[in-house]
Amino acid sequence: MAETQDLWRAVDQLAFDVSTTAGRTERWHRALRRSAALLEPAWPTQYSGGPFTDALPTVALLLYAGLFASEVEEVPVEQLVAALTPRPVGEPQIEDAVREALTERGHDLQDDSPLSALVRRLTASHPPLAYGAGGVELPSMESWPGGTTMREAARWAAHRLTHHLSADSA
Repeated sequence: MAETQDLWRAVDQLAFDVSTTAGRTERWHRALRRSAALLEPAWPTQYSGGPFTDALPTVALLLYAGLFASEVEEVPVEQLVAALTPRPVGEPQIEDAVREALTERGHDLQDDSPLSALVRRLTASHPPLAYGAGGVELPSMESWPGGTTMREAARWAAHRLTHHLSADSA
């Protein structure tokens, strides 16, 4: 089972250096902590896998990439949810925005750095999966609609953050 302790362990695992520049690495670490703090109330404790497992790095990458005018800790949750919300087909998707912003920040996403490897893993496109190895149809919770893990993690995070925002304001 996933626990909130797993979320904070993942922060520790992802807290690698992103640059020789201390400011960039500190910003990445702050983005990870803010991501975990925002996701913690919605973090599932009854599942061990699913799109939520990549929500932490997805939200952290959005915060780190500098897509917002505010500092990492000051980005309004509503703006973050808007950035996480899926776009219509034909419009730039979250993967495009993150890649472009990281490149503008001076990151070479083709190198062998941990940040580049993370971005490549989250933005790799995968075909839909509805059947298991034996040709048996998978339950809906185990099927994959296709696309990137970043897009699915963003969809999950946007839904959960929106739900908790509306619960907090009630």
